[in-house]
Amino acid sequence: MLIHLCPTRCSNRSEAIETLVNEILASQEDRLLKEDLACWQADLQRRLAQLEQHPEQGLGFIEEHIRQASLELQRLLVQQAMQDQANRVEEKCPDCGAGLTDKKRRVPRWIDAYCGKVKRVRTHGWCPHCQRWHFPADRALGLRQDSTASPLVQEMCALLVSKMPAEQAEAICLRVTGRRLSRSTLAREAQRQGDHAIEVRRHLVEAPVCMAPAGRLTAAPDQPAEPFTLVIQIDAWNVRERDHWGQTEKRRRQHLEIERWHWVYTGTCFRLSHRCKKGRFKNKLRAIITERSYVATRGGVQPLMQQLYYEARARGLARAQRVLVIADGAVWIWKLFEDRFQDAVQRLDLYHANTYLWAVANELHGKGTAGARQWVKPLLKQIRNDQVAQVITQLEELKPRLETAAAKVAQETIEYYQNHQKRMKYKDGRKRKEPVGSGAIESTCRQLQCRLKRCGQFWSTRGDEALLCLEMFWRNERWEMLFPHAKLTSVTNN
Repeated sequence: MLIHLCPTRCSNRSEAIETLVNEILASQEDRLLKEDLACWQADLQRRLAQLEQHPEQGLGFIEEHIRQASLELQRLLVQQAMQDQANRVEEKCPDCGAGLTDKKRRVPRWIDAYCGKVKRVRTHGWCPHCQRWHFPADRALGLRQDSTASPLVQEMCALLVSKMPAEQAEAICLRVTGRRLSRSTLAREAQRQGDHAIEVRRHLVEAPVCMAPAGRLTAAPDQPAEPFTLVIQIDAWNVRERDHWGQTEKRRRQHLEIERWHWVYTGTCFRLSHRCKKGRFKNKLRAIITERSYVATRGGVQPLMQQLYYEARARGLARAQRVLVIADGAVWIWKLFEDRFQDAVQRLDLYHANTYLWAVANELHGKGTAGARQWVKPLLKQIRNDQVAQVITQLEELKPRLETAAAKVAQETIEYYQNHQKRMKYKDGRKRKEPVGSGAIESTCRQLQCRLKRCGQFWSTRGDEALLCLEMFWRNERWEMLFPHAKLTSVTNN
């Protein structure tokens, strides 16, 4: 409903409000009680008069008063429209379409909506075919039988709790929306939506054909697709969970392992053409990625690769001229890539490669000393110029003259470089203007840890997986698959 107030029609504030009331009544065909509109009109008049008495109150006060005065009117409109739609729903089973028996009109049920609590009356009936009781109106309105929150409130809970703890979300929700939702309600609804997101994700990745997200990566029909490079990065980080909660001392007495930290497997993929340099940091241009896909799961390495493979296909894996994989030296990572991305070019993250040389330098000359920097500088340059074999030779010649600790570190570096020598082609990467490090996935892991590794936080596998799944839907711009009403915001903003 779109209502306009024309200045030429309304000579003062009272006439403007009266005109607004008349237009609302006309648009609703007198479905709202005039007494309700009269109460809203009186409240709005009182608030505007209060603003006139306090001229020092600026635009923020005006916005807040109008917003608070409008909440009750919004609630009445939502309640009426919801009941009208519920009354139009056919009294049939929403699953099989069979007619319901033993139908009853149930007592009003209260729902937490964005603008306040709304009530509705709906039909409850038995499906002889499915052998279950159903509320057809609930399904049509997008409500579960056990849910007490509207879809908009469900989305609000999911988004807030995926970004911050429920305790903080409670205060933010009250201040921003004017709705008081308890932290338990926020956490419960976020968990429900997270479980639903996991189910939607399962259907996506198990689908036989992968379709790119709407509006993404689609070339014009009369134009051939340009060749491109697809970059894939992967890493893992730890999250703390409540394993054997309350049984710590008992397990210690039994000499059983006490587990607390578990791996969260994370990946990202993007087209090289979507990587550019913009903005300066320490007099250097920073590399940014305009479009990319994300994956994060507690399910293990196999679910990670299944989801990452889906995202890579959505990014055009089948049409990519070149696929580049960048990661650290973890053996499990490269084994997985050889399984799903056999033809991909593999590259060891330059930072991890340099770390081993710095470890030798610190053993030889002391950590942070000028001697260590002077010794390691030419070797780092050789690494960047793909002269790994020369570095290995120099370390082998140096090892007999080293003490035990330094010799051990040097041997670990030699073995590390020998295992990854084929992945240390950085000169070629720079010529192609490709990344030589895994900074994109490192920053992604850090951002996720800022939510899930706060002080005092313990998680369950179900809880952290639900929030990770919600966050991936948000980052991958598939939020509308969970909350279809979000499309209206996209249309309005465009």
